Amino acid sequence: MLRLAFTPRWMGFLAIVLVLATAFVGLSYWQLNRAQHKNDALSSQDIETVKDFNDVVDAQVPQPGLVADQRVKLTGHYLPDAQVVVAGRYHDGTEGFWVVTMFAPDGATIGEDAQLTGAEADETRPIAIPVVRGWVENEDAAMNSRAKDGAVEMTARLGPIEGPESTEGLPAGQVRTVSTSQLVNLFDVYTYSGYLFPEQDTGPGASAAADGLTRVHLNADESGGFDLQSGVYALEWLFFAGFAFYIWWRLLRDAYLAQQRAAAGKTVDYVVVKPAGASRPGQDAQPQQHPMKDTDGH
Repeated sequence: MLRLAFTPRWMGFLAIVLVLATAFVGLSYWQLNRAQHKNDALSSQDIETVKDFNDVVDAQVPQPGLVADQRVKLTGHYLPDAQVVVAGRYHDGTEGFWVVTMFAPDGATIGEDAQLTGAEADETRPIAIPVVRGWVENEDAAMNSRAKDGAVEMTARLGPIEGPESTEGLPAGQVRTVSTSQLVNLFDVYTYSGYLFPEQDTGPGASAAADGLTRVHLNADESGGFDLQSGVYALEWLFFAGFAFYIWWRLLRDAYLAQQRAAAGKTVDYVVVKPAGASRPGQDAQPQQHPMKDTDGH
């Protein structure tokens, strides 16, 4: 099979495979760089530095993934009537409830990329972000907790928003996730693609970890920021490179086996040697008769 592989035709095919494999490996390297770039970007983001909330996010636009876990500071006030209880939340292994209240930040703005049309473009509608005021095991305590009126100065960590889930089977006022797409349907507000976990709040309206609520902490992501999706794509490109060589080898092997079968099936012409003395086909040669002499000399 090696002799066939070194023929000009198959060497040409191998050259094409080498070009494709080189391109695939290059794409794999590019994907790894993208995966690592997220790690580098997170390192330079310095999420532990407290930043002004309005400099980090805007309302009604997607939240950049790099601002997740960012510590922020802001002032504003709670909207006590805009509140939900999130069921099925655990604290130190005990199941209970989150109390989430909308908070209107001072100086909040709608993002430039927000697309508001018709009834949505209401300048009087407040801009608010969900705030996890705390956790409590008792359902009645969660349902009866209310935020205070008044100004609040808050330091918090910004968490990524959750996806919506059905509220079927839950009492009125309860949800299963902190989903802004659900909250805007419950309350007439503009909101953000994220929510806050207060670390500290002060002022007349301070209501985090109040009324028997336990403060909920969002731990910063310490995974290094490696983009798993880009890493998987990098492995896929390496697989494609190996698969290109496999296809070349498989086609070469099939061609070699076909060549062997063709050689084994060739017709061999045999030469029939006739017995000496036969003049025509079907005529047997007659043995020559030699006269015998008797002992008497006759």
